[in-house]
Amino acid sequence: MRRSTDALSVLSTDDLADYDVISDGPRSMESSIADLGQTPKYAGGEPAPLPSAKEKFDTVGLTAEDIQAYVQRSLGAPPDARTWRVYVDGVFGPLTPRDVLQLRQAKLSFPSVQLVVGVFSDDICAEHGVPSGVPHADRCEVVRHCRWVDEVVPDAPWTLHERFLRARHVDYVAIDEGTSIDPDVDRERLKGYDLVKSLRKAIPTRRTNMSTPMPKSFDPFKKEKEAKVVEQEPPSGRSTVKGVPTELAQESEADAGRRADILEALETPFEEPPEPAPFEEPKIDEFGTGVGV
Repeated sequence: MRRSTDALSVLSTDDLADYDVISDGPRSMESSIADLGQTPKYAGGEPAPLPSAKEKFDTVGLTAEDIQAYVQRSLGAPPDARTWRVYVDGVFGPLTPRDVLQLRQAKLSFPSVQLVVGVFSDDICAEHGVPSGVPHADRCEVVRHCRWVDEVVPDAPWTLHERFLRARHVDYVAIDEGTSIDPDVDRERLKGYDLVKSLRKAIPTRRTNMSTPMPKSFDPFKKEKEAKVVEQEPPSGRSTVKGVPTELAQESEADAGRRADILEALETPFEEPPEPAPFEEPKIDEFGTGVGV
């Protein structure tokens, strides 16, 4: 083994000199570990999912063979032995298990895949009423660090068109099953899906069903409801049904007023009317006219 001759090695202790031997050269660390009989393992394999994840997410246990057989059945013919460029788009804010499990299926849809992921900008999300939850730069960075992603498209179009597919050399677009009939998906996006299907460039991914519902704010195609139900404040001592029509609410308030008057009258002690004064003959003045009449 070659010992480093730089100034640090010359002035270092024996321990530091040994460290210099290991770190010297572009591949000296791997070589030194190999010399010690500790050859590093290839890190390209997929870690096994937790048992709890298998119970919660129904697509987490799909193997690469299962995914590829499913895609081949949809295509009707086995694909050529080459690298295919598969495209997936979305908001990815925040990145959820449903998102990454779709990306995994897209990446494993063929034996060799270059996975291209488009991320919608903040302006496009706001234009279509979809809450992003996370700034665009943050969403792109999180997607970039996903183990399945090979390429990130930060300016992804909301509606897929043929010009974009040609420019990005997209062979197939992975679409979650049921997306095309989901009423919450924007119609413009459905037009893009229909185009992809007409071009025979669509491959299916199985939608991940979870044992616990995902919060609505995490659904990238769920628009926020603009109309909010105004709750009527119930009178004291009473409760009202949420969303009661105004006419009924006004009538109930009138009834409550009458009921309050009745209760007040019942609680007030009955008083006898005052006795009338004894009858007196009217006084007549000298002119024959009654006094005070």
